[in-house]
Amino acid sequence: MNEKAGTRALSLLLAVLLAAVPAAGADPGPNQHLIPELKVNESIETIAISRELSLQPAWDGSVTTGIPFGSIMVHTADAKTLVFGSDGNQLLSISDERSAKVPTPAGVEKPCTRVHQLPNDSRVNTRGDVTFVFGKAGELILTVIDESPPPVEDPITINITSPREGETVWIDVVPPHVAVVGEVHAPAGLHSVVVRSGIGEVSCGNRPEFACSVPVSAGENTITIVAGNHGRRAEKTVNVTVRIGIPPPPAIAVSGRVTDAGGNPVPGALVRFESVFTLDGEPLAGTNVTGKDGGYLVDTPGYRQTVTVEKEGYSTLREEFIFENPTNTLDLELELSSRTVPGFGPALAVLSLMGAFLLIGRKRW
Repeated sequence: MNEKAGTRALSLLLAVLLAAVPAAGADPGPNQHLIPELKVNESIETIAISRELSLQPAWDGSVTTGIPFGSIMVHTADAKTLVFGSDGNQLLSISDERSAKVPTPAGVEKPCTRVHQLPNDSRVNTRGDVTFVFGKAGELILTVIDESPPPVEDPITINITSPREGETVWIDVVPPHVAVVGEVHAPAGLHSVVVRSGIGEVSCGNRPEFACSVPVSAGENTITIVAGNHGRRAEKTVNVTVRIGIPPPPAIAVSGRVTDAGGNPVPGALVRFESVFTLDGEPLAGTNVTGKDGGYLVDTPGYRQTVTVEKEGYSTLREEFIFENPTNTLDLELELSSRTVPGFGPALAVLSLMGAFLLIGRKRW
């Protein structure tokens, strides 16, 4: 298409035009809004074009040079664009589907029949499904009639790659932050991605793939990702638990039996495995109570454990072990505790012994 200097300063205008700003200044008048009777010529071949149509003050009839001032453009329901002259006679029939796709300022590709080149000083007035474009002097230079149904756009969807729902996140830096990674599917373009928590929010830009770090607090946190464009918006949340400190190693499993010195099972004994790792200042531990056969099974984090076994009537066992495998076997032995007869303490024992000696002495006398 031939673009001349001066009056040919052009700018892109979306063919949808329903969101266009109404013309500034006085209305050019109702007479210039009159649309002549449109005469469809069935003999005109439907063609495809490779770029936007531009308005030409002096049109030579060639498709490659654009369309004349005063043209009437109709977007039909069967995905065609018909162009008529100011007198209502049909000039062109263009296939929207076969024509080239061009990007719009919103980053969405549309058929080039729906994107028009207009002079920079144009003014726009939309009434229902009809849009009028006026030149600088108020002359009507283009009329667009949209008979096609509004496009059904896919909703905005958000996919969170990390963190996972219900995940426990260990953080050893202060103040704590969680990295949020994912992608947004927005067919009509994406304006912004924002990630929020109960502590604050951060902007992740406007790209489909996002990755940013959001402040969090120790304990339960709900993180919300908000994505939208100028007309639509979507949200998605993920719940995580934040722990402060170095993450513990994977849990190990230890099983075995608790018996006495004679090899007899000790049921009802409390078995406790205490790790060297802590959670919120408290040691991580796993406990179990032995069954009738003296057996137990404990899951606990870390390979270094302090094992304690307690049972009434037995001496408490407390010993440190270092395990080497994720699954381990450990049998434990308890000793009977030595009991003191109630009321028979060391002092009473001495007095009893002295009394025995006195009785023996008296018998000798």
